[in-house]
Amino acid sequence: MCITTMFWNAQGAASPSFRRSFSALVNNYKPAMVVLMEPRISGPKADNFIKKSGFDKSHRVEAVGFSGGIWVMWKTLFDVEIVENHSQFIHLKISRNNNLLTWMTAIYASPNPSIRRHLWTELANVALTVQGPWLLGGDFNTILYNSEKKGGSPTGTGACKLFQSWFHSHCMHDLLFHGPRFTWSRGNLSKRLDRVICNGDWAQTYAASTVLHLPKFISDHRPLLVKENITPPRNLDSWPFRFQAA
Repeated sequence: MCITTMFWNAQGAASPSFRRSFSALVNNYKPAMVVLMEPRISGPKADNFIKKSGFDKSHRVEAVGFSGGIWVMWKTLFDVEIVENHSQFIHLKISRNNNLLTWMTAIYASPNPSIRRHLWTELANVALTVQGPWLLGGDFNTILYNSEKKGGSPTGTGACKLFQSWFHSHCMHDLLFHGPRFTWSRGNLSKRLDRVICNGDWAQTYAASTVLHLPKFISDHRPLLVKENITPPRNLDSWPFRFQAA
């Protein structure tokens, strides 16, 4: 079975052009689950968008004005339990026929470093509760390595040490991808702000999975598509795709 999930920082979901673009993406790639970040609408406007999205169920952390917001929409091909809501993430348990498929955390890290710093503590607490495959994806609003930035000021923000510390202390895997390296760009500055990471159990269970960086349009952020192909556990040396381990 293949579960396809799309993560996208929409930077606004109210316009007709975004709705057309969203429909085209969904029709083309047919994700079973979509995570939208920074929709910049809430309440009845959000209800209306989700109702017309074509997905069976949804859950969201509301945007506050033009700030924040995380929407998760999914087809009823599996069961989704909302485990925790947070202003910077939604933590989910995904199962089918009472069998765990994966834990998933949809991330929209605050662009404010003083607020974002609390995310790593909260994710460390979440990690204590996870047993089995765990996937985390979305807009982390910072980079893990200095090489994930191009252009801009040479003295500008580089890799986040708090992110690095959390990543390595929890033995996470940075899933490599197909497509352009940088997921966000504005002017002459490009960064890999959006990414998909996982724990060792997820990497082994979904060894045949792929991550695609899709073309960028409407938003400054590229959509990320994860095709989670369930395969029997394999020896790490025989995996068909490379990943960067801690």
